[in-house]
Amino acid sequence: MSEVSVTAPARTSAVGKARALLPEISSQVEAIEQARAVPRDLAEKLRLAGVFRRYVPRSHGGDEMWPDEGLTVIEELARADASVAWVAAVGSEGPSFYAYLPPETYDKIYSAGPDVIHSGVINATGRAVRDGDGYRFSGRWSFASGSNNADYICIHGVLDGESTGAGPATRLGVVPADKVQIDDVWRTSGLKGTASNDIVVNDLFVPEEWTGTFAELPKVARHPLDQRPLLARFGAEFAAVAIGIAQAALDDILDIARNKVPATSPSKLAADPVAQYMVGNLATDLYMARTLLHQVARDDQASVGGPIDNAAMVSRRARLSKAASVAASVVEGAYSLSGTTGMFESCPLQRRIRDVRAVTQHYLLSARSAFGPVGVSLLSNDTAR
Repeated sequence: MSEVSVTAPARTSAVGKARALLPEISSQVEAIEQARAVPRDLAEKLRLAGVFRRYVPRSHGGDEMWPDEGLTVIEELARADASVAWVAAVGSEGPSFYAYLPPETYDKIYSAGPDVIHSGVINATGRAVRDGDGYRFSGRWSFASGSNNADYICIHGVLDGESTGAGPATRLGVVPADKVQIDDVWRTSGLKGTASNDIVVNDLFVPEEWTGTFAELPKVARHPLDQRPLLARFGAEFAAVAIGIAQAALDDILDIARNKVPATSPSKLAADPVAQYMVGNLATDLYMARTLLHQVARDDQASVGGPIDNAAMVSRRARLSKAASVAASVVEGAYSLSGTTGMFESCPLQRRIRDVRAVTQHYLLSARSAFGPVGVSLLSNDTAR
C-alpha cells in the first residue's frame, strides 16, 4: 500500500491547488482515455493537492469540508477531464464508508495521514460467511472506479444465513487494495479513464474489526454528515462532475464562436444573433443547475442532527438528477451550436458529450427513476395538505 502521509495543504488552497493541476490534466486527456485509467503519478499529485482529504475529519488531519465547499474542487477538475474528476470524487468517499467500521479501525486507516485513496461499491453483490473472528468474502463487484490507484477497497456481501426485518443481512468489508483481483472490463464510450473495473475476491478472510454494517448509523460520527444514511449523502459529487463538464463545454463554444466563420456567413459565429441567444440560454441553464446542486449541499448540512426524512431523501435525489440532466443539456446545446466543428475528434466537445451522458447514466442521477417517487410522495394521502 502506498505511503499516504504528505505535507498538509492549507484548507483554503484546496480549489487553488486543483486549478493549478488543470493544465497538466488537460495535456494528458488523450493518454488517460487510451489507458482507460488515471495514471499513478497524476493520482499522487491529486493526493498531494489534498483532493482526497476534503471530507476526512480534522481530528485525523483532514479538512472536514462541507459538500458546498468540497463540490467546487470536483467541478474544477471536471473542466479539464471528467474521468479525473470522477476518480477524485470516488476516491474521497472513504470517510463515509470507514465510519461504519469500529473506531479503532478508522484510526488505523488514517494513522499515516489523511490522504487515503478509496475505491469500492455499495451494492451487496458478493457473499459473506462468518468464520471465527471474521468473515470470508467471495464475489464480484462492478464499477469500482479508480481501483487501480486505491489504498483501500470496500466490498459488500449478503451475510450467509442471516436476515433482518428489511431483508437479508449484509456485511461491509474494507481491505488493502492488493488483496483483490481487478478484472479489466472497462471499455466504454464515456468516462473512459475512470478504470471502473470489476473487483473479484474468492474466500478472502477479513477480520471482524475490518467489517461493519450499514443497517445502523455509525456509532461515532467523525464528520457531521456521518449522522446521515449513506445514500442520503451520496450523489452530489457525481452531479458536480456534470456541472464541471458543462462549464468546460460552455468555455469551448465561446472559443469556437469567437474564432469560427460559418459557411455562407460574412462574420464570426459570435456575431450571429441566434448564437448569442443560445449561448445566453446555455449560460443561464448552467447557473441554474449549479445553484440547485449547491442548494442540495446546503440542505444536507442543515439536516444534520435532525430526524431522517424519507420524503426529503427522495426529493434530494430528484434535484441532483435534475442538476445533472440540465448540465448535460448544456453540453448538448454547445455541441449543436458548434456545427461541423464538433464532429471532429480534435474538438473537446466530442469527449465532453460522451462523458456527461455517462455521468447521467449513474443510478443516483438517472432521471428514469428519480422523479416518480417524488410524485408518489406528494400525491399520497399521508403528505396531502
